[in-house]
Amino acid sequence: RLPFSWAGPKLPWKLLHAFLTLAAFLVSVLGLVAVFKFHNDHKFPNLYSLHSWLGLAAVILFLCQWVTALYTFLLPWASIWLRNLYKHIHVFFGTVILTLSVAAAIAGINEKLIFSLDSRVNGSLPYSSLPPEACFMNTVGILVVVFCLLVLWMLFRPTWQRPDQSRSEAQQPLLEDEE
Repeated sequence: RLPFSWAGPKLPWKLLHAFLTLAAFLVSVLGLVAVFKFHNDHKFPNLYSLHSWLGLAAVILFLCQWVTALYTFLLPWASIWLRNLYKHIHVFFGTVILTLSVAAAIAGINEKLIFSLDSRVNGSLPYSSLPPEACFMNTVGILVVVFCLLVLWMLFRPTWQRPDQSRSEAQQPLLEDEE
């Protein structure tokens, strides 16, 4: 978390986090729809690879995480002790979803390279000879892994975590009446 976000109310940051994750989920669903349409139009089987299963698992967990967080952190019916209990579970599953997403991306990059760089099909250099396309996509894969590691490093570093506050506004749900 960014240290400048520690000052002031926490609710706007919660709303930003909820909005950005919802937008990411919607883009993921749009991608799934496009992939299933492409596979069906070209008579390719669906869900046949590790890439597709990891990606689908990540999207399903992402949806479960988002809905559970909405009901736990933003809407008024979850008690404080439940919020405190679920916060660590929320962080754990967030890291699981990020890791699954990165694994799916790496598997997808590898799968695409193996299918695309087939000299028998399209006359390209084989993947084993490491043509420029393979070098570029391997570099992209390494950058994705580095990004994931940096996010996890920031997430678990105590100096990047917002200091815990008592009841105050930090644990106030979105729709709670202010009295």
